[in-house]
Amino acid sequence: MKNFLWALKFLTIIPIDKKDSIKPARGSKVVFWFPVVGLCIGVLLAIVYLFFYSFFPVVIADALIILVYIAITGALHLDGLADTCDGIWGGWNKEKRLEIMKDSRIGCYGAIGLICSIGIRYLCLYCIGEGHVLNNSLFLNYLKCGTCFVTPVLLTKCTALILMPVAGRWAQVCAAGLSIYARNDPGTGSFVFDGTKPRHIIYASIIPIGLFWYFLNISGVINFTIILIFILFWIWYVKSKIGGMTGDTLGATNELAELIFLLMVC
Repeated sequence: MKNFLWALKFLTIIPIDKKDSIKPARGSKVVFWFPVVGLCIGVLLAIVYLFFYSFFPVVIADALIILVYIAITGALHLDGLADTCDGIWGGWNKEKRLEIMKDSRIGCYGAIGLICSIGIRYLCLYCIGEGHVLNNSLFLNYLKCGTCFVTPVLLTKCTALILMPVAGRWAQVCAAGLSIYARNDPGTGSFVFDGTKPRHIIYASIIPIGLFWYFLNISGVINFTIILIFILFWIWYVKSKIGGMTGDTLGATNELAELIFLLMVC
């Protein structure tokens, strides 16, 4: 369980191993667990959302669940997105872009990236309605008879909340396995790149593909494929700018994959 616990500690703010005694030998040992951690986060979000939905209007519940999600992850990936936006579009060569991405201050591009990411995520959740109910989902069909007090729209939103973090964490594994670490000096994300190869992407894809099929049926497979195509393009684009990936671009990859997933649900 050390690999799973380290991944959980790395990707969330859950207070595990405060003495920092758990550390696998290589990042390739833990990347399999990234989508599993995403599933744990998603299930927690779905449970909390049911609570919010019971006490608040939908417009408020959708906003609160995004705040909860940001809190659980410690805004780790949003920070990476902001730094990536500032670096990629604010610098004129590889060295300057990497230098800007290391700067703790946020710039114009980073602020715009954060506003767009959170805003689109909120709008996607809020816009899930009767027209987006996944009637062919194995999950929804299984729950139909026992959840007459829960609307299909609510279940569809919970499905989106469960799968969204899975898609993001799986995309990080893809980016780490198909690229190299762009910096010469080690950083926060360098450990994830250590030993992670394309074969680890295959291992890490088993659970996400199964979840997407179970929850979304054939549309889940299509959704998964579109995310993969987009991530491949994103990896190529970042490589052309800085020669590889960093911890910040992994965070940005997570955010972009989640947005693509939500847009596909809508």
